[in-house]
Amino acid sequence: MASPLISERHPWVKYLALISMGVAIYAGAIWISFSLIVALAWGAVIAIAVRPIQRKLGQFIGAKLAAVSLIGLTCMIFTIMAGIAGYGAVTEIGSLSAKAHRFIAPHETSVPANSSDTATQNHAALPQRNGGAGNPASADQNEKDAGSGSTDGSKPSLPPAVSSRIDKIKSALPASLANKIDPQQIMKMAKAQVKSISKIAGLAAFSVLKGIPHLLEAFFIAMLTAACCLLSYGRITSSLRTVSIELTQRDDILLHIVRSVRGAVNGLVLVGIGEALVCSPLIFIADAGHAVILTILLAIAASIPFCGYPAAILVGGIIAASGSMNMGIAVAGWGLFVLFCGEHFARPKFISDETRLPFLHTMIAILGGLHMLGLVGLFIGPAIVAAAHMLWCELDGSRRAPKTSKQGA
Repeated sequence: MASPLISERHPWVKYLALISMGVAIYAGAIWISFSLIVALAWGAVIAIAVRPIQRKLGQFIGAKLAAVSLIGLTCMIFTIMAGIAGYGAVTEIGSLSAKAHRFIAPHETSVPANSSDTATQNHAALPQRNGGAGNPASADQNEKDAGSGSTDGSKPSLPPAVSSRIDKIKSALPASLANKIDPQQIMKMAKAQVKSISKIAGLAAFSVLKGIPHLLEAFFIAMLTAACCLLSYGRITSSLRTVSIELTQRDDILLHIVRSVRGAVNGLVLVGIGEALVCSPLIFIADAGHAVILTILLAIAASIPFCGYPAAILVGGIIAASGSMNMGIAVAGWGLFVLFCGEHFARPKFISDETRLPFLHTMIAILGGLHMLGLVGLFIGPAIVAAAHMLWCELDGSRRAPKTSKQGA
């Protein structure tokens, strides 16, 4: 008589095997898609952010057409921003290369064509004025002067800008120190520094160009994920809500995560872009080079906590360094004022009370998300920490379940 199977004798073995197989399958799926996890997260964030617009726009043109239109508009906006940033970077690199080439290029002294004949005539006339050929010392001295003059004339001269600055430094120093300054040595050191900077810039440009295919792949996956999430938003949310009920006996965790992501997008990104747009007219009035790029950088920095104020000061410093000190101070002051108003008045209005976390939790969520996932961690981090905080409050009894759990996400 055959002995019963081990799963029949010990039922827990069957459940352990099923759990192990499920964990192995899901671990393999996560491992396969791990290189694209950031792109998938960006797609989910974009879908959550534009879902309210799709819902309102879908009442007029249909949900599917609204989703496709929003994804197309998002692609267009990102393409325009990338084009502007790329054009500005190429223009800036070109101008820096031109300046470096002009600096490294030899600057010969402008000597007339008949300078050798004139010098010969002058040196021939000098012995006659000094007593003719009977003064050999004068002749030898003239020959030395002529030789040294020809040698100095063959050396490349310094660029006018560099020469004027060296003269200013010499005039400010004592004579004993000013005589020790060698302009040619300074020129050699400057050329070596410029060459090293050009090499570093070339390597940086090559690394950026090498990463463009990966960026395009990530952008395509993010847009495809956002489109699929918008087109199947109802089915995806229903499936996630069912899984949430099976695991935690709660159906409002998904709603809390979605609201946290949407609150982070509205409170960080939209407010940051709005602050940069308010500051942009003064940047353009200052006639700063690459004003569009400075505005985009200010918008990105204003979306990251604690980075808006240094960015406003940096933009003002760049404008001041370009020659307009008063406009640089005005841009920095106006930017700090706009950022202060946005941080204290506009941003809290966009973040609802249900998604607000304690200060320590917020810092851990934002900074930890930035360290682990990059910019997308600004939105994923608060959502995860908010869900964990909600579950903890449920366990210790300090928070009741919200009555609005049946509302749509």
